[in-house]
Amino acid sequence: MNTTKNLYAFTLGREWKVSLAELFALWGTDAYQSHTETVAIFQIIGYSVEQLQRKFLTIGGSIRIIAILGDTTVASFPTDVIEFMNSQKGTGKIDFALGSYGVEFRLSDIGLRIKKTMQDTGSSIRLANVKNENINAASFKKEKLAKTGHEYSIIQMPDNCYIGRTLACQDIDAYAKRDTAKSRDMITGMMPPKLVQMMINMAIWGQRVSNTTNPLSIYDPFCGLGTTLIEAANMGITRVYGSDLSPEMVRSTEMSLAEYIAEERVWQERITRVGGTPNKNFSDFQSRVLQIDARDISTAKNKLEIPGTPFTNIAIVSEGYLGEIMRPHEITLDRAKEERRKLGRMYDEFFAGLSRAKFCNSIVMTFPFWNLNGTYSYFIEIYDIIDKHGFEVVSLLPWEMKLNTMKWSLLYRRENQTVGREIIKIVAKK
Repeated sequence: MNTTKNLYAFTLGREWKVSLAELFALWGTDAYQSHTETVAIFQIIGYSVEQLQRKFLTIGGSIRIIAILGDTTVASFPTDVIEFMNSQKGTGKIDFALGSYGVEFRLSDIGLRIKKTMQDTGSSIRLANVKNENINAASFKKEKLAKTGHEYSIIQMPDNCYIGRTLACQDIDAYAKRDTAKSRDMITGMMPPKLVQMMINMAIWGQRVSNTTNPLSIYDPFCGLGTTLIEAANMGITRVYGSDLSPEMVRSTEMSLAEYIAEERVWQERITRVGGTPNKNFSDFQSRVLQIDARDISTAKNKLEIPGTPFTNIAIVSEGYLGEIMRPHEITLDRAKEERRKLGRMYDEFFAGLSRAKFCNSIVMTFPFWNLNGTYSYFIEIYDIIDKHGFEVVSLLPWEMKLNTMKWSLLYRRENQTVGREIIKIVAKK
């Protein structure tokens, strides 16, 4: 078996193109090796296992991060798993799981054969796969496989077949907790926290996040329930700002953000007391939430240009206003066109204000598109508005991959949703 060095596989989420774009934002084109619709492989140098596990907590689009251990084949994979488990096993019981990506593999059946072989050599061992399929994130956490390091996967890529060991898996409980803890009425919709993380990573590509002089800040001019601000803080960004036209949304954001920070500080104190080092530092955390119409961006600029946070060092990450909420039977082509006209007028004023304010950092926003019984109506007017006011759209994926839409955006839509999100990255023209 040939070994590999510094290669890591990321298993991609449902909207795999968006997940892939986030990974390019994090690691760059030079680190990219290959991808399929389920897995992307990057060469990541200079990170320890512990650092990658912490970093993975801030990645929204990948389900697992897997360290590539070497080449394998379908025939040799079981033997390779046994070899690696023997090299890692201690004196206690071994809990393990198997995964398969890009190749058909009877995981439970093969796992039971591996289990019997290990038992014959004196090992106390248990298999987590009860079916011939990958275990989900909840089972991975329940079995504590991140701590034991005993989930092994066979990964078939276009150019090679690899064996890998899972370093971390998405913590769905943490996402759910940050979601349900928000102060909100149950009628109001919200951005998926995972999507917000992806958008923040796309926006801050190559920029400083750490709490130093003049640190990067995040501003959401349509902050709603505060999802962007909370996710930015959770990612270690210590300057987060928002505004909304609705006083109720401003109050909800302030309350949810304050509750999140207070709880995190309690955990930081507990970790410090037992001699640990917290992953995040809120000792110099700054936030501000304003009741402002997004079209009046100059007011926000004046109020957010506080010492140490010039407006030019703020990246905008936001779900823009998606228009009137319509049930499936209420959406027609005429109604979609009318919504596009209304949104066009609002966003024309919004980008005009950004232009007057000489905003020159990254903007990553979502804009709506409508599902009309399988035919999509897109808010195409936004592209002329962006261009008109001195901005341009940049590709979220390497253009030569031809995975973007024709306008360089990416699409995100849940099944059965009538309104989807078109993700666009915007910068000022040079």
